[in-house]
Amino acid sequence: MTANMTPPGLLSLPVQQVATAQQLGPFAKIYKTTIVRTAIGSSVFLIAGIAFFISGIAGSVIFLSIIGLLFIAMAIYMLYTAIRIFDQKIYLFQYGMIIEHRNQLQAFPWHQASEVLQSITRNYRNGVYVGTTYFYTLHRADGYQIKLNNLTKNIAELGQAVARGITQALVPRALNSLNADQTLTFAPFNVNRQGIGNKREFITWMQVQSIDVKKGYVQIKKTGTSRLWANVPVAKIPNYLVLTVIAEEMRRQAVGR
Repeated sequence: MTANMTPPGLLSLPVQQVATAQQLGPFAKIYKTTIVRTAIGSSVFLIAGIAFFISGIAGSVIFLSIIGLLFIAMAIYMLYTAIRIFDQKIYLFQYGMIIEHRNQLQAFPWHQASEVLQSITRNYRNGVYVGTTYFYTLHRADGYQIKLNNLTKNIAELGQAVARGITQALVPRALNSLNADQTLTFAPFNVNRQGIGNKREFITWMQVQSIDVKKGYVQIKKTGTSRLWANVPVAKIPNYLVLTVIAEEMRRQAVGR
C-alpha cells in the first residue's frame, strides 16, 4: 500500500487508524459542510412566510395564509436539513473516503460501493445562469448510504472525485460479470455480453450506433434509425458512468469479433 504522507496534525488519530485499516491510500483533502447560504435562504422563506400568513389573516384571504404556511414549512425543512449535517466532514483518500459526523466515523472504500445516483442541474433565471445544484446518493454494499449536496463545500470537485473513484472500482467487476455470462441491471437497462435491453426491446451491441450523455440524459441510438432508441435522465440510472464505460467496451469487442 502506498504510504499516506499526511501533514502532521491534519488528521485525527482515529481517522488515520480507520484509513490505514481500510487501506484507503494517500490522503487528498477535507470537505466540510456549510450552512450559511441555507440559513440565509431559510430566513428569507421564514420572513416571507410570516408576512404572507399575517396578511392573509388580517385580510381574511385564506390563499395568502396557505402560501405563508408553505413558506414557513420550507424554511423549517431547510434548517432541519442543514442542522442535521452541520458538523459533517468528508476525508477524501485515493481509494475511498471517511465520513465524520457527530464524532462517529464511517469508512467508504470505493470497492465497497454498490450504487451511485447523481443529479447535476444547471439553474437559470430569466436566461441568466445562477448556479448548479448537485445531488449524490452513495450506497455501500452493506446497506449504508450517504447523501451529498450543495451543503458540502466544493461539492462539484468532491462529487467528480467520488464518481471517478467508484467507477474505476466497479468497472472491472462489471466486465468480469459480463464475461461470465451474467446480466447486469442499470435500471431501466439490462446488459449482457450479447447486447442491451430496455422495457421495450433488446438490441445487440452491433445494433448500437452510439451511446452519449447530453444535457443530463443518456442517449442511445440504434443503427438504421434516426430516432433515439433510449433517452433516460442520468439521475434515474444507478452507476450510469459504469454503464457507459462497459457499453463502449462491449461495442468494441462486438466489432472485433
